[in-house]
Amino acid sequence: MASPPLVIKSVVGGGFEDKSWTSAISDLQIQLRGVQGVRTDPFGLTVTFFVPGEVYGPKFSGIRISTFLEEFRSLVVQVALPKHPESDARSEVLGLLDEAVRKAEKWGNRKKYLSGRLEEARGVADSLQARH
Repeated sequence: MASPPLVIKSVVGGGFEDKSWTSAISDLQIQLRGVQGVRTDPFGLTVTFFVPGEVYGPKFSGIRISTFLEEFRSLVVQVALPKHPESDARSEVLGLLDEAVRKAEKWGNRKKYLSGRLEEARGVADSLQARH
């Protein structure tokens, strides 16, 4: 079974985290179920959002490339969220998702996996943006 072009995951710090982050991420995960197709891009993208909480907070800030899972042909990109959104959590998560896709495309081009864009991952991310 082929993996989807885009997967969204989260690591939640526990205790008292900002529920607007977890709610926005959960809503996007639910929406993803209805827009995924079969992947034909050279690799898929897994974006993991780190939601800081009382028990755990990410030891980095911003967006970083994590690892390439050869078995699944999927690149993991990690996004460290701030403690609280500046405005609308969903809009901020969608903006960061877009940045994560761009970062993955740059990585793919540098590693010679891509010669352009991650068309399907980009299409899925764009469809989430359009539903906003």
